[in-house]
Amino acid sequence: MKQAVKILTIKYFIVLAFALAIIVCGENDWFNNVGIMHDNKSSDFIMTSLMEIISICLIPVSLRLFKFKKVRNDILSDNTEFHSSFIAWAIIRLDMLQIPMIVNAVLYYLYMNVAFGYMGIILFLASFFIFPTSERCNFEYEKIKGEQ
Repeated sequence: MKQAVKILTIKYFIVLAFALAIIVCGENDWFNNVGIMHDNKSSDFIMTSLMEIISICLIPVSLRLFKFKKVRNDILSDNTEFHSSFIAWAIIRLDMLQIPMIVNAVLYYLYMNVAFGYMGIILFLASFFIFPTSERCNFEYEKIKGEQ
């Protein structure tokens, strides 16, 4: 399980570093196209609505992903020592929060709409609830194995 925790932690911090790089570049005006879509109100509305729906739906699904029967069965059927299906589902769970966070950061600098910034912050805070510590990974894995 140590290998799984290491993989998940590295992936978690790489995506956060990428988001931080986007924010640093955007705030220092290193992007040439900051606010380029600000005047396009119809696409702003559509993208804001779409990202709100995606963010609102993905947060609870990602937090409860290991409760779904398909996920549990997939993890239970994996008899490898490396726990590859657990790692795969944990990466999917991280991506469910971190990819929309990156998209919101990019859209914030394209539209200069604070709604994207707030959604990115909410997704960032939600990601703390699935931070891949060894205790959390062991607890979740053993809980799935124990409910066989």
